[in-house]
Amino acid sequence: MQLDSRSRMIFDELIGNPSTTSKELEAGYSLTRRQLGYSFDKINDWLQAKSLPIIERTRQGHFIIDHSIFLNYGSGATIASSELTIISETQRVQMIILMLLSKQEELSLFHFTKALDVSKNTVLSDLNEARAWVEEYDLVIRYSRREGYLLEGEEFSIRRLLINTIYKVLATPNGKKQLRELAHIQEIELEELRVRLEKIERKLNLKFADEEIETLPYSLLLVLRRVKDNEIETSFSIQYEELSDTKEYQATEEILFDMQDIPVQERLFITLRLLTTNVYWSEAQSEEPIPNLAQALDEMLCLFETSAVVKLQDRQQLLNRILLHLKPAYYRIKYQLTEMNDVGYALMKNEYKELYHLVSQSTKPLAALIGSAIPDSEMAYLTMLIGGWLRKQGDNLQEKVKAIVVCPTDIAVPWVMFNELRELFPEFIFLDIVSLRELHDSNLDYDIVFSPFFLETDKRLYLANSFLKYEDKSRLRKQVLFDLHGYIPSEVNIHDMITIMKKHAVIHDEQLLTRELQQYLNRLGKNK
Repeated sequence: MQLDSRSRMIFDELIGNPSTTSKELEAGYSLTRRQLGYSFDKINDWLQAKSLPIIERTRQGHFIIDHSIFLNYGSGATIASSELTIISETQRVQMIILMLLSKQEELSLFHFTKALDVSKNTVLSDLNEARAWVEEYDLVIRYSRREGYLLEGEEFSIRRLLINTIYKVLATPNGKKQLRELAHIQEIELEELRVRLEKIERKLNLKFADEEIETLPYSLLLVLRRVKDNEIETSFSIQYEELSDTKEYQATEEILFDMQDIPVQERLFITLRLLTTNVYWSEAQSEEPIPNLAQALDEMLCLFETSAVVKLQDRQQLLNRILLHLKPAYYRIKYQLTEMNDVGYALMKNEYKELYHLVSQSTKPLAALIGSAIPDSEMAYLTMLIGGWLRKQGDNLQEKVKAIVVCPTDIAVPWVMFNELRELFPEFIFLDIVSLRELHDSNLDYDIVFSPFFLETDKRLYLANSFLKYEDKSRLRKQVLFDLHGYIPSEVNIHDMITIMKKHAVIHDEQLLTRELQQYLNRLGKNK
């Protein structure tokens, strides 16, 4: 936990002059009584986080400061800069949007300047940024003298913004307290919803993820407040048939049992909110509530194995783990409730860009099932799951040779060349087939470039045509492996070997057997 600059200034004054009073602090630093109280609460929260006694204030406005605080911060000691926090412009924008989403009264510039403790000009600048922010959700911020500042647009888009804003605010230092104060939320309200959510967990035989169980009460509370206070008429494009048969739809009764006249559309939205919530454990993993999801995931893993030249061990266990994530992800993607501007995917995309690329190429069956492209943040989570599984089984993609195939756009069958090369070098990872311009723009890390024409590159370049004859394939393979490993592989025809094996045994995965035989023969050649 950190202190903002104003709270630090007041704390330093109290340590240096413990006989000062509340009125003297208000006068000396031009503070209102509420501003001083707000900073005083922050100071005590900060002290408690450091396992120090809080500073007590008497009715006369004097302060009682424990001796241990002076031992830690007296005699000229100052608070380290790492313990300070300056509310950034982005955080202020999020706070303004939160106030608009949860408002129970008319909001003016005065309300924003008071809550954020900044000048009128700063708030006007932040409001412009907030307008740009909400445009991504097809929403607008409007001002009228009669109604103050308003957030307008489709209610479903407002709900999307509400959920994402709550996530972002809670992720900031002191986010919980800011959220409760700005949205005027009482702890007793949150606790009541937590109790109801625990009943839902028992009813559904699952456990929501820790981050979700922290966030869910806030979003449900503010959604229900909008329904009650604003008397809005909602008409969401939520498929009744898809959601009404779920256990989550029945479980909404645990939340709404004492609320009157909740429309079916709102019950469906709360169902959707439960369905999109991540879980870390579920007893019903064997069930398939979404038709063909397991099949699409299995196809995705097969594509990944082929592209990454790996065999995923304990496949069913991995399948179950990803299914646990994909059920809520399916509904998030389908109803566009995936968090926008997620920074997690950027780290994954930069640090593990080749793995991210291979995973993204493999998700076509999932995208076809959902009817929508997989968003970056969801792709990042899939990359993290699969990457962790590879590390667990000892596979490292960085140790494998990675190749790029360059093909001009006027070639009608570029994938013929790509697939022929992948068959010729089954031990290599073929990242992609790209145009010359895409090659120069690519940030992927690769070792080899195959191209039908000469081009400028600092990587190893090998010329290969779209249709390779047997002699060309043999010559190319010898050249590449000699350049990379310093040896020429044994002249063994793998396909002839497979044909002989088929006569005497049942082959379950011919492609994998071909690849592993080739890798084995390559090792033999290297050891000669």
